[in-house]
Amino acid sequence: KMHTISGEVTAGLAKGLELAEASYKGLVIWSQDGPFSAGADLQSMMPAFMSGGGKAIAPFEKQLQDFMLSLRYANVPTVAAMHGLALGGGCELAVHAAKRVAAIESYVGLVEVGVGLIPGGGGLAYLARRAAEQVEAAKGVSGMAGAELMGFIKEGFQAAAMAKVGTSAIETRKFGYLLESDIIVPHKDELLHVAIAQAKAMYESGYRAPAKKLFAVAGRNVKATLQSSLINMRDGGFISAHDYHISSCIADVLTGGDVDAGTLVSEEYLHALERKHFCALLDNPKTQERIMGMLSTGKPVRN
Repeated sequence: KMHTISGEVTAGLAKGLELAEASYKGLVIWSQDGPFSAGADLQSMMPAFMSGGGKAIAPFEKQLQDFMLSLRYANVPTVAAMHGLALGGGCELAVHAAKRVAAIESYVGLVEVGVGLIPGGGGLAYLARRAAEQVEAAKGVSGMAGAELMGFIKEGFQAAAMAKVGTSAIETRKFGYLLESDIIVPHKDELLHVAIAQAKAMYESGYRAPAKKLFAVAGRNVKATLQSSLINMRDGGFISAHDYHISSCIADVLTGGDVDAGTLVSEEYLHALERKHFCALLDNPKTQERIMGMLSTGKPVRN
């Protein structure tokens, strides 16, 4: 059961993946009752945070990120069978699987902004890599400028910064969390059967994990462009000062930070940026207000 993702759940998933790679044809991640996953378990992080602040959470974040990469580069096919909520860490888990099978009533998105954080389980690194892959597929080349990445980066940026959630599996494709090659089924009772069939078919057809390689990021100029639009929104009263700060952190990760356009980076490099901003935000009083408000009332705090 993984209705929320905690360190214990991550360790359990890692053991399951290790077992699958050693003895099975594939791995299907599925939640029998309740949602696929409503995200990270904030409550479980509180004791470590109270004793050591944001830096005490960094090892948990790295464990989560490392698992996401082991899922992506597993030597057996991995399939996420999704229905209901797949938010935050649940969305990150799904996008790192080799394939997704989603019930039509799946609600998928990166929603960490609502609790004053950025996605910290590889979600932003995924969006940056997808942008590079989309440009490469369109142009047929691996070298590219920031302007070419801008359109694809902007889509991912808006989805994460505005915490957009697909209202169906079909709409989720527009945000890039489901691919055209992923399967959408009408009813959640079909999920497990279809997901197992997909994993078996992938194995039988000689599945190989994707090659691990560097990819281009948009760089500092595109980050400045994204921030200028945020300044207008902040000064116009559409977003708060803290919203601006969080969104600027998202822009920094998605564009690769203070680097030239077209710089080649690894997923691990972007994961380090994610962790830096995630842990710094945890120490921010405004973020702490949002977290405590969500834990006590279940509703987002606008501050």
